[in-house]
Amino acid sequence: MSVDPAAHPELQKQLYLGFSGLAILVFDYCINVNAEIIWIWDTKWTLVRILFLLARYVPFILVPVSIYYSSWIYPSRQTDCSRWNEAITGMIIISLAAAEVLLFIRTWVLWRKKRVVLIGLTALGSACLGVSTTLGALADVPTESHYTCIEPLRTMALLSNFYGLALFEFVILILTIIQIFKHDRRSRIFMIIRNDIVYTMCILGMSIMNSILLNQSPVLILQVVIHSVFGSRLLFSLRQIMRQQHIMSISAAQSTFRDADEMPTMVFSEDPGFSSRAVGVEYEC
Repeated sequence: MSVDPAAHPELQKQLYLGFSGLAILVFDYCINVNAEIIWIWDTKWTLVRILFLLARYVPFILVPVSIYYSSWIYPSRQTDCSRWNEAITGMIIISLAAAEVLLFIRTWVLWRKKRVVLIGLTALGSACLGVSTTLGALADVPTESHYTCIEPLRTMALLSNFYGLALFEFVILILTIIQIFKHDRRSRIFMIIRNDIVYTMCILGMSIMNSILLNQSPVLILQVVIHSVFGSRLLFSLRQIMRQQHIMSISAAQSTFRDADEMPTMVFSEDPGFSSRAVGVEYEC
C-alpha cells in the first residue's frame, strides 16, 4: 500500500535526502569513472580492490532499496519489515566497514607502513568496534512505524557506533595532517594530501552530523554515500601518491646513472592513461 508523501513531512524528508544521496552517487561516478578505470580496474585483484568494490557499489543497491522500502510500502506484516531492515542494515554495515578499512590501509601506507601506526590504528579500531558491539547487544532497537517500514532509530547503541566512527576518523585526519608537513608545498604530493585532508574532513563531518541528529534513517543513508564517494577518492589519491613516488625514484636513479656516465635508455609513460602495469609497477595496495 502506497503512502502520500505530502501528508507526512518526515516521509518527504526521507525521500528528498534519499534521492539526493542517489544523485550524488551517480554524479560522482560519472566524473570519476576514468580515474577508477586507471587506478582500480587495471590492477590485479587484491584485498584493497575488493574493499573498494564493496564500498563503491553496495550503496548503488542500498540507496534505491532504502528509498523504496522505507518510504512507500506500508508493511502488511511486521516480519516483512524485519526482513528488509536486516537486509538494509547488512548493506550499511558492509559498505561502511569496507570504507573504514580502506581509510585504515590508506593511512598506514601513507605513513610508509610503520608498525607503530599499524598497531595503534588496529587497537583503536578494535576498541571502537568492541564498545559499539557490546552496547548494541544490550540495547533494544525499535523497528515499528505507523506508515513506513523503517523509522528513525534513536538508541544509544547506534549512536555509539557513530561516536566510534568519528573518533577513528578524527585520528585518521590528524595522521594525514601530520604527513602534509613532510612534503614541499610546491610538490604534487603536497597538493594531493591537501585534497585528502578535505575529503577526510567531509567524512568526519558526516559522522559527527549523524551522531548529533540521533542516527535518523535518511541521514544514515547519506553517511554511506559520503563514505563511498570520498573513500573512493582517497584511494585514487593514494595511487597517485605512489605513482609520484615511483617517478621520483626513477628520476633519482637516472641522476645516479648520469653522474656515472652509465645511464641506460629508460622510457616512462606520462600519458594520462597511465596504469601500473604499463610500466611494470604493481602497487602493493
